[in-house]
Amino acid sequence: MARMKGSRNADYEKERERLLEEVRLRLLASDGAQTSFRELAEVAGVSVATLRHYFGSREALLADVMADMHRRGLPYLLAAATEIRGPVRESLQWFLESLLTGWRMGVGAVHAFGLTAGVGHETLGPVYVKELLEPTLQAAEARLSRHIADGELRHCDVRHAALELVCPVVLGLLHQVQLSGANCRPLNVERFLEDHLETFLRAYVVSPE
Repeated sequence: MARMKGSRNADYEKERERLLEEVRLRLLASDGAQTSFRELAEVAGVSVATLRHYFGSREALLADVMADMHRRGLPYLLAAATEIRGPVRESLQWFLESLLTGWRMGVGAVHAFGLTAGVGHETLGPVYVKELLEPTLQAAEARLSRHIADGELRHCDVRHAALELVCPVVLGLLHQVQLSGANCRPLNVERFLEDHLETFLRAYVVSPE
């Protein structure tokens, strides 16, 4: 039976996922966020019209790629939020070390793409915040909330505390890796994480009576 006008092919979602994968790999390159819609179509091996059929516009495509990256990261975000890793010092040390490991394994490229595409863009900026930046901050909030509930950290605005914990590390990693600061102003990242954690704990840990 002929396909009804306006209906999707049976393998529509499968092909859409393939296109997302091909485009994602290109966008995560160092200059990927500047890739034109036509170039992305060429990378995916389809025409501009076909890519537009699946995603509508370059802006919508980049937003879908960010959402896809979020979905791929969900198991790691869940672990960062909930996995039990001992008392507060060991727990937050594990969280920061996991952030560092993930950054070196590709998370840094994801954030670099999101920032490059999103800064100054009224649509993609909020998408980056929602799909890529806030999930990491919310994972930190969840972990900190557990330690607050356990009486290890003082009561505070947990969102502020998560920003204080995560943002200096993200900035330091962007500085060293994506901005090549390691070539002109190298930083011992592991030592920085240790010092940063000590500073954070001095500010928030509950002192024994």
